[in-house]
Amino acid sequence: MQELNRLARGAAVEELHLELLSDRRLRDLAELVNALWSEPDLEPDGAEAIRFEWLAPLIAFEQRRRISSDAVQSPIPVIPPLSTVFQPVVDLRTGTAVAYEALTRRGPEPGSGFPQALFDTARRAGRIVDVDRECWHTTLRSATTSALNGAYSLLINVEPESFQSGLLTDLPPASPVVVELTERALLSSPGELLAMVEQARAEGHAIAIDDLGANPASLALVPLIDPDVVKLDLRLIQARPDAEIARVMSALNTHASTTDVVIIAEGVETAKHVVTAQALGATHAQGWHFGRPTARVPDGPTLAGLPITARPAAAYPDARSPFEVVTEHIAPRSSHRALLVQMSIFLEARARASGDSAVVISTFQHASNVTPGASKRYLDLAEHCALVMVHVDGPTPALDASPIHVAPIAAGDALLQEWDIVVLTADFAAVLVARETDPSRHAEGVYEFVLSHDRALAVAAARHLIHRTASGRARAHP
Repeated sequence: MQELNRLARGAAVEELHLELLSDRRLRDLAELVNALWSEPDLEPDGAEAIRFEWLAPLIAFEQRRRISSDAVQSPIPVIPPLSTVFQPVVDLRTGTAVAYEALTRRGPEPGSGFPQALFDTARRAGRIVDVDRECWHTTLRSATTSALNGAYSLLINVEPESFQSGLLTDLPPASPVVVELTERALLSSPGELLAMVEQARAEGHAIAIDDLGANPASLALVPLIDPDVVKLDLRLIQARPDAEIARVMSALNTHASTTDVVIIAEGVETAKHVVTAQALGATHAQGWHFGRPTARVPDGPTLAGLPITARPAAAYPDARSPFEVVTEHIAPRSSHRALLVQMSIFLEARARASGDSAVVISTFQHASNVTPGASKRYLDLAEHCALVMVHVDGPTPALDASPIHVAPIAAGDALLQEWDIVVLTADFAAVLVARETDPSRHAEGVYEFVLSHDRALAVAAARHLIHRTASGRARAHP
């Protein structure tokens, strides 16, 4: 037992990289863990008992991975027992619970914490979908037991990889639920994520952005997803007010003034937190002030659910270009290429000044337009902005090797005649769309264009450009 504790603590248990252990060390660790399970008198000290309960299945998975000739395709052989607890979401006007958030816990009983180590290890092994599907299945089974069957009475966190793999279709809930996503989901695979959001909405489910304010990028991404629910990160509720919290409040008020959105404050533990939540615009809240997570929901059948009006799924046909979207509302004017270049550089600089809350999406027509100067500017944007996407025809080696999402333009696509840039930040929006008047006279550089700061038009143009990458054509790098 002493050796087991030494091995595990030496690798910090939760951060234990089993794939880095030698075969002999992994075998020794497996034997010691098996000894622990077979000898009731051998028990780890204190919190170690909780940590070791999931260690054996992970060791078994690593052992099988090493002897499998096709490890990437093989599922996790054993997933440790999981359970679900539910935390109430309360209407701040009435103080009554209207919904519950599902939280996964490790072990068959809900007394322990969230199995972060299991998720981390599964993600490194490329098997996060398997683990998340088990969490989803466990949650739906527990929700059925507690009669949590009302529309929008259940909030469930979903990993972006699981969401994009069709989890909601393969294991459909009994009634519409609220699917919680983070800004990481949109940043990793924006086109696929937006497509899955629309599919979820077509099936009647609602979309929530979780932990708004934890990452500045989430502010700019809110209008792109257009969530039904926004969950405020607990730091906004519990921390001393500062400029960053004021910026979140301003951006949220701007969004809430143009759309019907439910705002939930997380981490509400005191009456003072309630006041702060309401000042930030929250209509609902969750936290220990209203109730701790519990395995059984006493009022499941009578819950009102979150007041969400189902939204129709949007359609973004690939044939529709940003120029066509914007010029439906604003008549274009004529300009030469030189002026468009300077207008684009100005908008890029505005995005750069906003830093990690900015989204920049551009079209360059042909790779020859990606000059060394343009490459330098966009590589700089990629280092400081939340999301940078470029649509271009032809190879762009400098951009391909960067975090920029590079999407090739197909032959015959209307984007081959367009010059577009969309900039979205927490407090700024702009869209520049231009189309060559005569592509056969490209050297003259004469365009029709529109420059608008209408946020709705900028968001619409951005969504159409992002949606074009849903087929997997975008070349993205982590």
